[in-house]
Amino acid sequence: MNVKTGLQLYSVRKELAADFDKTLELISGMGFEFVELAGLHFKKPEDFAQKLQQYKLKAVSMHCDVLTDEGLSHSLKEAEILNCDYLVCPWVEPLTFSSEENIRQFADKLNKANLKINAKAKTLCFHNHDFEFQTINGKSAFDLFVAQLHPDIKIQLDIYNAAIAGVLANEIFDKYVQRINMIHLKDGEIDSTKQNIAVGSGKMDYNSIFRKIPKGIQWQFIEFENCQLNIFEEILKSKCFT
Repeated sequence: MNVKTGLQLYSVRKELAADFDKTLELISGMGFEFVELAGLHFKKPEDFAQKLQQYKLKAVSMHCDVLTDEGLSHSLKEAEILNCDYLVCPWVEPLTFSSEENIRQFADKLNKANLKINAKAKTLCFHNHDFEFQTINGKSAFDLFVAQLHPDIKIQLDIYNAAIAGVLANEIFDKYVQRINMIHLKDGEIDSTKQNIAVGSGKMDYNSIFRKIPKGIQWQFIEFENCQLNIFEEILKSKCFT
């Protein structure tokens, strides 16, 4: 694969809070060059950018607020300072995907945000969970949603979250090969209530998935939402597997 591997820093949010520098040093020491942000951990964007540079890490994308005018303006300023190219809408209320009208209204919000993001030479992405794949009037809510998005908006496919909904990554790859530019890798019991473990150590069939990743996908981010094991050991195992 020609996909570049990074780490979603949400995975080490507790460790960053305890010792910011040591955590970045350990991540860099594992051979990571790329990270995805989920907040700035109470750092100013200028200071965060300096720390990333110090530890030879590049912020590729950031999970951030793109749905409010104030939030989007703030996110764009941060992205500029951090030299971050991708702004990712990370989550919405599950009820957003409960009706066709709710989906339409949400897609309209993203399309409007996309105009401002593109004007700054940045790219807007949407990150899925499991509830986007529910059925509405016999149709996939996810399909209804993507059909209403501007073609410039990309999908950051969380493979594990889709699997929780019973949807196979390869099916989504086939259908949306032109829309997906990033993937999230998690592993475990394929259950949102269970802890994550190292990628390749759980029930996900990543060997099959990796064989079918489209060439257009540029980035894959290892992520742990919750982990009771040694997080750094699990991250390293994941990186070695990918």
